[in-house]
Amino acid sequence: MKFTRYMIGNFLRLFLLILLGSIVMFVVIDFVGNIRMWLSRGMKDVVDYYCAYLPYIVYLVTPVALFIGVVASVGNMARHLEMTAIQSSGRSPLRALWPILIVGIATTLFSLYLDDQVLPDANHKRYGIMEPLQQQRKDPRIKDKTNFAFIGSDKSSWFMKQYSGGNKLGRDVLLLLKHDGDLQERYDARRLRWIAPVDSSHDSLSDSTIKSTSGGYWQLEDGYHRVFNKEGDIVVQPFRKEILGDKTEMRPEDFLDDRQRGDEMNASMIKRRIESLRRSGEDTRKLETAYFFKFSGSLMNFLVLLIGVSLAHRFSRSGGLSQKFGIGLFFVFSYYIVIRIGLKMGENGALSPMLGAWIGHIIFGVLAVVMLYRSFRL
Repeated sequence: MKFTRYMIGNFLRLFLLILLGSIVMFVVIDFVGNIRMWLSRGMKDVVDYYCAYLPYIVYLVTPVALFIGVVASVGNMARHLEMTAIQSSGRSPLRALWPILIVGIATTLFSLYLDDQVLPDANHKRYGIMEPLQQQRKDPRIKDKTNFAFIGSDKSSWFMKQYSGGNKLGRDVLLLLKHDGDLQERYDARRLRWIAPVDSSHDSLSDSTIKSTSGGYWQLEDGYHRVFNKEGDIVVQPFRKEILGDKTEMRPEDFLDDRQRGDEMNASMIKRRIESLRRSGEDTRKLETAYFFKFSGSLMNFLVLLIGVSLAHRFSRSGGLSQKFGIGLFFVFSYYIVIRIGLKMGENGALSPMLGAWIGHIIFGVLAVVMLYRSFRL
């Protein structure tokens, strides 16, 4: 128990110190690189930007901090023959290193939580702060669509000449509502407007309509409503304003969400967005790759820890810690490169989205297990 506390204490002190130093270095380098932009912005924008950027920085540098922390702490114990002594007492190398592996698993789970629950909102806020200047010109967000067709999850079909994601306003709208494959209603309107939330005290709405529109509703303006009866008759009624209410489940984010990138959406948002784009016949490979990477990305923390443990836990006269650092850092940065290549290949269709998101972890997972097995056998 004392050895376990001693090992974890040494490792955590170094890991947290390296993590803090890496974060400070990252922020300083990024600030200096964008100094011209920040000179034209207020201090509030700078503070808000780096507060929103902080979770992503932690997510990005944690694997490197884990690797350096484990090589430094375990390698130093091996150099002073402390690891040899504990193994001589009857503990296997795996059992002796198990406390650090537990910390690695906990860090991986925390990183997974961070990626899915914290990073989407933080990245969305960060992009919003950066966007008004050069970021908007480099990577503009889609705010409007023209000649827009969309097939809804409730089997509704929408056709619009123009739709604005910012105003949630559509123009020259055609809406077809089906039931059991049969066309039942058709709306032709000059405008489609999203109104949210509805005031429950609105006198012109019935109780059932208020209940179905309590989270907001679509309103059609200046058009015609056609009802197709089973007998073959068509009833046409003009309207100035028509509330769709529970006739459709579609929401503004289904048409055009201001969160366009995978790293500003959690897994459920990405999945819903993929289903929405598929119904409209759009390419979903980029978002599918981002979806699978939500589950695979955090695994890098644990695999990097395994690589560091395999390099550092044995004392070797032929190579010191500097050599192990060099070899390990080569593996870690190669890991980053292979991950990026896999993601690009998944987005471009050279690999399936799932394989593109996982291939880097598969390659280095096998490498980590082989290195660990060889180090335990020697």
